Amino acid sequence: MKVNKRHQVSPYFAFFLIYNSQVGVGILSFQRTIAEKAGYDAWISVIIAGCLVQIFLWIMYKLLIKQDGDIIDIHTSTFGNTLGKFLSAGIIFYYWMASLSVLTEYIEIIHVWMFPTLPSWVISSLLLLLVYYCVSGGFRAVVGLSFLSFVFPQVLITFLYIFPLKTAHFSNLLPIMNHSLTEMADSLKSSMYTMAGTEALLMYYPFIRNPEASRKYAHLGVLFTTVLYTISAVVSFTFYSENQLKTTLWPELSLIKITKLSYLERFEYLYISMYAIIVTSLIALFLWCSARGFKKLFHIKQPYILLFLLVASGGITQFITEDLKNLLDNFIIYMNLYIFYLYIPILLLLFTFLKRGKKHG
Repeated sequence: MKVNKRHQVSPYFAFFLIYNSQVGVGILSFQRTIAEKAGYDAWISVIIAGCLVQIFLWIMYKLLIKQDGDIIDIHTSTFGNTLGKFLSAGIIFYYWMASLSVLTEYIEIIHVWMFPTLPSWVISSLLLLLVYYCVSGGFRAVVGLSFLSFVFPQVLITFLYIFPLKTAHFSNLLPIMNHSLTEMADSLKSSMYTMAGTEALLMYYPFIRNPEASRKYAHLGVLFTTVLYTISAVVSFTFYSENQLKTTLWPELSLIKITKLSYLERFEYLYISMYAIIVTSLIALFLWCSARGFKKLFHIKQPYILLFLLVASGGITQFITEDLKNLLDNFIIYMNLYIFYLYIPILLLLFTFLKRGKKHG
């Protein structure tokens, strides 16, 4: 099914969509996670992860261009209606779980850093109302918020890395490559999870006008986020000792605390508040993918599906425990690593083989 041009966006917006899908709450804490595995050599794993994401993005574009549709169209063409719907439902469910993971993590940050006694339902309701307003406006509204999440907070906040660099110890990074390949592989796994999100392209690809032209912008988006994550890791590694980093849950937020301005203290409050734009845009993108996918699979009006997903997400956040949160995070990690980075390349080979067979037949 072709998408009306009125609902499509220009190819260069792929840059902002890729950025939005990759930069979430993970950048606030990934430094500790990757350093647990490979120490301060972990910045190398971030660069390798960025290269692997570039390859994965190339594979996704090859697959989508061959079908000229989304992942649901590809599954239906490859496996038929029944099995294709089943496989598509799994990926669409993943999008919803990814949005839920971002929401629960941000609620935890607000509780720890700003309002420890504020009920979770208040935070989730405010965020999800903004998400509903955005997603109900259509894909172009989601893209607009993705653009704002790049221009407004992140570009300005990046300059805050200058403050920690004043007391940085670059000798922390030496000696380079003094960890085993197994440790580097473990760190790479954590980095891949942190840089996840490009798989949303599998759903919104038909909504890009002249989508083949968007490839270069999407690859530039991955390059930008790779550089951003690498800088964030290096700044953290040169600021903290390894023992400090092990006990710091959100290293980037702790870095922000040292920012002192004559007219503003506790800069982290402003940082976390501004970060709501990034979190809202990311949740909106994943929920749009999920609502769009379920609409296409089950022929239910998208606003009804969106309302159900929002109410379910808000309800789940009230009862989620630390164990359930860890279970959710592990689900996202394994879905991302094994389904997208293993299954999608296999699907490309299978789809190409079957399509070639039909042509010869």
